[in-house]
Amino acid sequence: MRKFTLLILATALSACASVKQITVTQPTPAVVEKTGVASAGAVSVDVTPPPGMPMGGYSVMANAGKGFRTRLKARVVYLNDGQGNSTALVQTDLTAGSLLVQHMVVEAVAEKTGLKASDIVITSSHSHSAPVNHFENDFYNKHMSSGQGLEEEFLEFASQRIADGILEAFENRRPALVATGRKDIYGYNRNRALDAYVLNDNVEKYSLEDPKAKFDAINPAMFMIRVDVQDSQGDYKPLAAFSSFSVHATALSVPVEVYNADLFAYAQKDLEWAIASKYQTSWKVVHGLTTGTQGDMAPALPDHGDNTFGHHDVNWKEAKKLGQGIGQEAIALFEELGSRLTANVEIKTAARELNIRQNNRVEGIELCEDPAIGAPVAAGAYERRTPFLAAIPFLKGGNIMSRSWVFTDGCQGNKAHLGFKYLQPLLEPKDSFPNTVLFQLIKINDTVVLPLPFEVTTEAGRRMAERVSAEFAKANNNVEHTWIAGNANGYFGYTTTPEEYALQNYEGGHTLYGQYSTPYLTAQLGQLAKDVNEKGSVLELLPKWDYTLKVNEFFPKQVVSSGSRKVLEQPEIHFAEAANEEDYIEFEWLDVGASEIKLHEPLAKVEVLLDGQWITMKNGVEPINDEGYDLEIRLEDEEDNGMAEYQVRWYNPVAGGQYRFVIEARGGQDVLNSKVFTVEGEALAAQGEQVISLID
Repeated sequence: MRKFTLLILATALSACASVKQITVTQPTPAVVEKTGVASAGAVSVDVTPPPGMPMGGYSVMANAGKGFRTRLKARVVYLNDGQGNSTALVQTDLTAGSLLVQHMVVEAVAEKTGLKASDIVITSSHSHSAPVNHFENDFYNKHMSSGQGLEEEFLEFASQRIADGILEAFENRRPALVATGRKDIYGYNRNRALDAYVLNDNVEKYSLEDPKAKFDAINPAMFMIRVDVQDSQGDYKPLAAFSSFSVHATALSVPVEVYNADLFAYAQKDLEWAIASKYQTSWKVVHGLTTGTQGDMAPALPDHGDNTFGHHDVNWKEAKKLGQGIGQEAIALFEELGSRLTANVEIKTAARELNIRQNNRVEGIELCEDPAIGAPVAAGAYERRTPFLAAIPFLKGGNIMSRSWVFTDGCQGNKAHLGFKYLQPLLEPKDSFPNTVLFQLIKINDTVVLPLPFEVTTEAGRRMAERVSAEFAKANNNVEHTWIAGNANGYFGYTTTPEEYALQNYEGGHTLYGQYSTPYLTAQLGQLAKDVNEKGSVLELLPKWDYTLKVNEFFPKQVVSSGSRKVLEQPEIHFAEAANEEDYIEFEWLDVGASEIKLHEPLAKVEVLLDGQWITMKNGVEPINDEGYDLEIRLEDEEDNGMAEYQVRWYNPVAGGQYRFVIEARGGQDVLNSKVFTVEGEALAAQGEQVISLID
């Protein structure tokens, strides 16, 4: 049974959580050696948690993850310009970054790598099927998922995995070439808040009745930084791409039960596999695709309209089609950048950490000192409405009842507060909201990346990028590409333009610090760009990194299993029953419990018999193992003796071979194989026919 409730109720229920003081030490970074040669390293590390973590993005409507289909990764690209400057660009398949995670990673790697807080950015793809509860503030630890409170084990797990990835990339660095570029692509995103977008003073006035308008009023830019490195023969081959495209990772909707990276998984993996195969690299290629100004950018799936209860079909086929399309565009851009590779690399980084409640004025712009949630947040965004609540006009954004019409001159403008203006602070203390922003700038040759802990709308991001580009131009230091990396180093909800804010759609209602948020952020980024051009570097951090947070436990309790793994059900075919579903072959087994299963390590694969040898099955360049996107692992039930029942599902199985499922050793248990099975030539086309056969 789904839980649908108001933010106010969720707040009340969290009152019993215990409180923990967390202090992160600000390290003294090592000095980065000047070698005169640019170098790079890249690695993909797994951050898939055990079953049971609440998934973020859909608040109390979201499930806890039973397992995964497409692993959650943190992809690290380390760059050193040879002149004493370096950076670590980290993309994660998480819902959002975390300032607390960023600080813990800095603490873990600075003394060995020389990386400073300004050098490390931790971005996200904003998957709504990934865990959260790792923030430095109580507000989003309570309200971004169906679980409430900081999960310390996940915080430590994610931080350590990312830190280990940076250290590995640093240790394995090689002489490098770098190229940067942009490619505009269409048909992959659409504007879900067109009625607010057209209110902007400086944008084309699209007709709301024109069905094509939502596909034109977009951010089409795919940005990319390509990195090649030298192999043992002295040849340069592709190593990594760090790129950005502005689209919400919501191709998969609320009912999904397993962790996944949504449409980003396909775009990332397809490039990694295709480039590694083409260039025969001796290392794994890494593609960190992160999200940009996706605040009003929905996936270009069929528009199901703004019905009260939303469209909740889980359509993996549509997500795959869209993600693979983006992947092909990324591969084309990557190949195009091959002719622009250069050994001349220049890196500049800057960071200014501010408590924006205490430092709420810049360039004559005054940000709200106190944050507030608008009523439209409870009803959800377009196409992802909260059942029942979206039927209440006061809560459903964009109408005359969802905004205030009196006393609208303040910094919160015409926001109608959820729970009413004077009651909300009693139920949700102002200090529970996020308040500290790490304003950051990373310049690599002619490209400037601007990480922000906000979901930035298209026009808001355009204004920020233009201001920063103008500051570099004033310093006779023109840049070719400037892009926002949203949901990075933390999470603050949204930021819209003042014009968009006035409509009080979901995006405006979720702009915590009021109608001047985008002007304020734009000015702060402009000041940072100005200062880095004048001073060469900027690193201004708060005096200390101390956090007092309510905590909770979602990781499974540590239990040593005393049973033995065994087969429960041999491979069996399941046919799709609807157009949006996929055929799959399922295998069930008994194994060690959730605390010992270690989902972040290889667990399951399909092997095929070729020339008398069992090898990992491939469908083209896609491996049919849990590193691919057609194998799903899920915990079905807890059993006695600390054991649990698991399923592995092979979606879209390929006919024509002899196969077996292989479950890797775990918790002292030996490798487990299924019976050998075949999928016969009609390849699942005739529903209901027996097309799978077991071989004793």
